[in-house]
Amino acid sequence: MSPPAIHPTAVIDEGVQVGDDTRIWHFCHVSTGARIGRACTLGQNVFIGAGVRLADGVKVQNNVSIYEGVEIEDEVFLGPSCVFTNVLAPRAFVDRRAEYHQTRVGRGATIGANATIVCGNHIGPYALVGAGAVVTRDVPPHALVIGNPARRVGWTCRCGVRLPDAPRPRCPSCGAAYVVEADTCRPAPLLDLTSDPIPLVDLRAEHAPLLPALVRAFERVVTSGELILGEEVRAFEQEAAAFLGLRHAIGVSSGTDALLVTLLALGIGPGDEVITTPYSFFATAGSIARTFATPVFADIDPATYNIDPRAVEQAITPRTKAIVPVHLFGLPCDMRPLVQLAAKHRLFVIEDAAQSFGARTPDGPVGALGDAACFSFFPTKNLGALGDGGLVTTHREPLADRIRQLRTHGARSKHHHQELGGNFRLDALQAALLREKLPHLPRWTAARRENAACYSRLFTAASLSPDLLSFPPPMPAGHVFHQYVIRTPRRDALRTHLLRHGIATEIYYPKPIHLQPVFQNLAHKEGSFPAAEAASRETLSLPVFPELGEPRVTRIANEVITFLRG
Repeated sequence: MSPPAIHPTAVIDEGVQVGDDTRIWHFCHVSTGARIGRACTLGQNVFIGAGVRLADGVKVQNNVSIYEGVEIEDEVFLGPSCVFTNVLAPRAFVDRRAEYHQTRVGRGATIGANATIVCGNHIGPYALVGAGAVVTRDVPPHALVIGNPARRVGWTCRCGVRLPDAPRPRCPSCGAAYVVEADTCRPAPLLDLTSDPIPLVDLRAEHAPLLPALVRAFERVVTSGELILGEEVRAFEQEAAAFLGLRHAIGVSSGTDALLVTLLALGIGPGDEVITTPYSFFATAGSIARTFATPVFADIDPATYNIDPRAVEQAITPRTKAIVPVHLFGLPCDMRPLVQLAAKHRLFVIEDAAQSFGARTPDGPVGALGDAACFSFFPTKNLGALGDGGLVTTHREPLADRIRQLRTHGARSKHHHQELGGNFRLDALQAALLREKLPHLPRWTAARRENAACYSRLFTAASLSPDLLSFPPPMPAGHVFHQYVIRTPRRDALRTHLLRHGIATEIYYPKPIHLQPVFQNLAHKEGSFPAAEAASRETLSLPVFPELGEPRVTRIANEVITFLRG
């Protein structure tokens, strides 16, 4: 968190409280006793009356007046030049201060530009008051009102999109379900929510509340004329490096290309061996092979699914050049013994952190534990672009400089190529979209962890045999839960059962890398890496996306438990 930022031209009276991360811009006046919450924004020429309360995350646009007696709840949007009155019959020559009427605006509501809220009326949560409307009576939750006097013309979803005219509408943007009865609109009961199909990932639900910001980012890029690299990429690199606590972050075209360009920058090539896990997405070993080095596999720890440091030590030969551990499913590897092995044998350590943006260890953040780290922004990642994208991080300045050179065909300046590189550049559009999403990642991660903890509590309470069901502990330190992975010898039958009950799952990964046909030349066979092979037969990923919520987690867990008890 950062202290509030207040423009020098703003006037803040005595006794005002302003929360962290709040910004107050030019020529604002905040009166005595007012309280402004965290992460609020007050545009230019905003007046806040004495004793007014603004909760967290409130966005106030230019020229808004909020007079004494008004209370604004969390995440309200107040459009330009909207006005709140506080007396019903004002006269210049009559003192009406004893007649102030209270007005409250509920959480997540939107007040359009030039709207007037007559005192004594309350705006319900997630209501939307149209531009220029004059509100003369209470506005119900989720209502869409327009005109003078304001009248209801429909209902809006929590994400701000207008709902279809139906008794049980569903938001066309995020899919949220509602019940409309008489003059009320409310979210559908939990039983209704838990009878619908559950996807493995729900990007519509993630993006719907961000749509205005994502559209602004798109417009910003298009009007700038910079479509490849440029200022948006530089800004994202700086913001990502600050978020991760690292010196250098280099945006690239994908997580796969992040691995490839890092291997090339470290000089890995023909005749070299690189140790990695056989239980990961194919790109981990595929990138090694594309440098014409040899991927050498070391089996996994069956409890974490991450590479086993003891197996790594046994795989080291005189030709070994690097170790590529994968922080699989969002759980950091045990890096300390790997780093010690690398130091002893003078090896590079390249973290494959494609699934673990924001994960942490006692020794520091994922991405800062080796010579370099590689992240993916594939759309379904915890921090996902709206297309492909990747990032390389490092503390080593010479390595960062070489990666920047290699990503543009080995050129330090245009048309001057010092070496062979590739087209590994990050698009400005993806960088701009990622900049809008990055501030939301801590909240999304917390929601993933809450969903995972709920699963684990329910599975623990079920007291099933560990031979029948194993699952992550309630809250493993540093885990960001890109996937919530359970394990059972009845995996395939369980997956079929869940599908019949409308619950999507996925198998990561059904065949370990050493048994893929493309690596037949390495002469591995079934039994070469038994822990990885057993995981491929028995693991199943359940939905854990941030918007999932406890009711649906409970439904999924109950179906798993019911099936395994049957």
